[in-house]
Amino acid sequence: MINSAQERIFDTMVDTTRLYVSMKTYFTIRPTKSNPDKALVYLFITGDKKRERLFTELKISVKDWDKTNQKLFPSTKENQDVNLILENLNSKVTAAKTLFRLSEKRLTPALLKREITSNMPRVRFTAFFDMKLEEEKVMMASGSYQRYRSLWRKLVLFDDDVTFIDIDENWLDRFRKHHKNLGNLDTTISGNVAGIKKFLGLAAKDGIKLRLDLKTIDVGSTKGNRTSLMPFELKKCVNYYLSPYINESNQLILGYFLFSCMTGLRISDVQKLTRSNFMDNFITFVNTKTDIDQSISMNMTVRKIVNHCPLLFERKFADQHINDELKKIMKLLSINKHVTFHVGRHTFATSFLRAGGQVEKLQKLLGHSDIKQTMIYVHIVQADANKDIFLLDNLFE
Repeated sequence: MINSAQERIFDTMVDTTRLYVSMKTYFTIRPTKSNPDKALVYLFITGDKKRERLFTELKISVKDWDKTNQKLFPSTKENQDVNLILENLNSKVTAAKTLFRLSEKRLTPALLKREITSNMPRVRFTAFFDMKLEEEKVMMASGSYQRYRSLWRKLVLFDDDVTFIDIDENWLDRFRKHHKNLGNLDTTISGNVAGIKKFLGLAAKDGIKLRLDLKTIDVGSTKGNRTSLMPFELKKCVNYYLSPYINESNQLILGYFLFSCMTGLRISDVQKLTRSNFMDNFITFVNTKTDIDQSISMNMTVRKIVNHCPLLFERKFADQHINDELKKIMKLLSINKHVTFHVGRHTFATSFLRAGGQVEKLQKLLGHSDIKQTMIYVHIVQADANKDIFLLDNLFE
């Protein structure tokens, strides 16, 4: 059995700090019962008078096994590929030992085996993120869970193998620049960084040592510019929705969006609604964000939208698909704005105020706890009105 340089270093630290038991890892093979010329490859972990065995799921030819170096003779490409897998396992072992050492956590053979077989959640950030997200799922609103799941997918595509040791300000800057180049909005990127910071905080609570101080992470602004549709743009959408030329998919997606424009409901609430929630010209539901029972009157326009398409609130789409298709619909209608489903909520707010609604009543309809949130829409409408004053110049042209 050969001790690597990493193992010798760790053994020295063990003798000095008494933090861990002294552990050895090595590969060995066991011939199969059905064919003695073939063997299964195992990783053995020993220490503290205990031993763990991990099956690598590799089956090799016995004659190709180099017992001294614990790998295959590189005589074929297949053998070279197997050696790469073994090297990767060795790297995982070293990474796990490093993380536990830096976190001042006691590492045992059983814990090391668990780290390797569960994608090393105490080592790899994406593995920890995935594990923790599932643990927290029961406490999250469905919309929040989907947003974090979307962020996890972004992290996997960006740097699936990143370890907690690798994450520093430079890594975060690369994450920001990469997604900026992909066309993500600054507010979207800031929201993603806020999500990363949240899960790094959960890792720190679990005793995982981080390279950076979470207090120094500048998330940036996560508040968008509250894009909304002007009345003439909203009318364009309604006319297209009622048009006989619209296809079924576009009609459904636009119908959900227009429903939000007329009610101010978030996508998480709209997705939960069925036609059974509509009774006596009222919409009754439990607000996803506040968990409070709500009842909203349906005006004539809302009823017209709902009644026009029988499949509305019967057939549903994923949030991301709705947002992707909304962009295409807006392009088709020559509406040159970045429109997502949430623009419907902003459109409801500005339309309500333009129609003469009171800001205090709008606060209740939107479910804002602080009227300062609602006042932002007042400022938007006032800014639009100030622009219109220049229309008077046309009288003298």
